[in-house]
Amino acid sequence: FCQRPQSAHNIHSTEASMASDEAVAAHKAAGNDFFKAGEYLKAAASYTKAIKLQPDGHVLYSNRAQAFLKLNKVVKALEDSDKCIELAPTFVKGYHRKASALHAMGEVDKSEEAVSVLLGALQSGLEDKELIRLGVQIKGRAFVQLVDQQRKAAEPAASAEPQQQQQQQQPPAAVAAAPESATPTGNSSSTTAVSLNGTADMPAKSTAAAAVATSTEAAPSIWQLDPEGFSINCIRWALDEFIREGTIPTVCYMQPKPPSKRSEDPPVGHINIKPAFSAPDTLLNCCEFLKQQIESNAAPAAAVIVRKSTIGYPCVWKGKSKEVWPFSDKDDGVFMQLESPLNRAIFFTSLKDRNGSRSVGDTVSLDIDDFALFPRLFGASK
Repeated sequence: FCQRPQSAHNIHSTEASMASDEAVAAHKAAGNDFFKAGEYLKAAASYTKAIKLQPDGHVLYSNRAQAFLKLNKVVKALEDSDKCIELAPTFVKGYHRKASALHAMGEVDKSEEAVSVLLGALQSGLEDKELIRLGVQIKGRAFVQLVDQQRKAAEPAASAEPQQQQQQQQPPAAVAAAPESATPTGNSSSTTAVSLNGTADMPAKSTAAAAVATSTEAAPSIWQLDPEGFSINCIRWALDEFIREGTIPTVCYMQPKPPSKRSEDPPVGHINIKPAFSAPDTLLNCCEFLKQQIESNAAPAAAVIVRKSTIGYPCVWKGKSKEVWPFSDKDDGVFMQLESPLNRAIFFTSLKDRNGSRSVGDTVSLDIDDFALFPRLFGASK
């Protein structure tokens, strides 16, 4: 059989469609480049050109919403976020953008609405650690508790006897019961804090025991988490302290190894590393000490927490372009460096503290090769 040739009209339509797609991709790429360079107004303009050609492109609305957020045009960012969600209800970034826009309005009720947006996304099955991270930034420890309550409510009711058996089999929930102090515990009875000279401090105060005792649901313990989940908890503890007291601990948290007896929950290692950031020699000495502690404790992961304003060395942000460091030298915040045998990552969360009014800003992922505070901590010590 002979194939019927395409009409001239169909050929022209196909060519026009291909040209339109190429133009959309070009405008989007230009917008991405402008955004990385910190030229957010030009980025928004480029995304607008792409949207005119592809009005159903949900990613374009998400990108423009982020550019508007950087320009502090929160109403426009909210509108784009809503459009993104309308076009793609399962696209996680749409909910992240909307919650960010609501929280950026600076009103208590809008922040609560942002929390509701995040909880709704999680409840619909959009599991994403960035949503949880943003929720913790907005509401602190209470957000994790709300997530746990929401998950519990969604579970089918079980008989009292199986519930009792499950509570006996599972360890206490370190994640659901975050401590009041900056020092976390995997077991509410003891937390070992180690100073740089290797001596143990007194156990940290914590109200986690009461929270664990009253908990009816056993969430994963700290030692059960993957490295990224462990690091999320660590930065949450630090941000909780900042909102509560205005301080950030300079600390290395070490994830405990699995306990020998499942009925016990091992403590989280807590090492004071404040002296490390004064000079190169103290940093290297601290690095060797941390390597030894990680190895001797068989820690699966470690998280370094340090406030930018307390760092005398290394000032890893200095001399960096806007493309890789989207903050000014004067901006304060907290670095969190994750170390594990397979993964290394570093994040920066901006902080604001004016006249006792404290807030947590954006969290960005940085290039570990450019911004690492410590060299690799896992592996053989030199």
